Amino acid sequence: MKTRAQQDMELAARLVQDVRSQDKETQQIYGGLCHSFPVMVRTCGLCQALAFSQAKAGDGQDAREKAHRLLLEHVQKVLALNGDVLQVVREASASQYMLYTRRVLTAWVYFKRFAESILEVKSAASVEEG
Repeated sequence: MKTRAQQDMELAARLVQDVRSQDKETQQIYGGLCHSFPVMVRTCGLCQALAFSQAKAGDGQDAREKAHRLLLEHVQKVLALNGDVLQVVREASASQYMLYTRRVLTAWVYFKRFAESILEVKSAASVEEG
């Protein structure tokens, strides 16, 4: 039996590896989102962070839109939800909302690390140091 952390790590590795099939610009934008998304969640809440990405996702094939759609899909998979992730989170009870937030923030540590190692996207701290 695997721990939740092991499951999160495997899921993040698989999903970030799948992003490598996208064009380089989408990979870079997605990697940047992996670093900024937890900050957005802590600053304005999970619902607003998801609403921001949904607004940016659009219907087009622009790299930024694709990256935001990927982020939304990956949050949905982390939370194991069916349907519109924003709607489910928005309609959640306060305790369920806190659980969703905690789950995303806990799992997103792995997305950030794999964005660095698999997609070779530098964190803001690495850019400042390097």
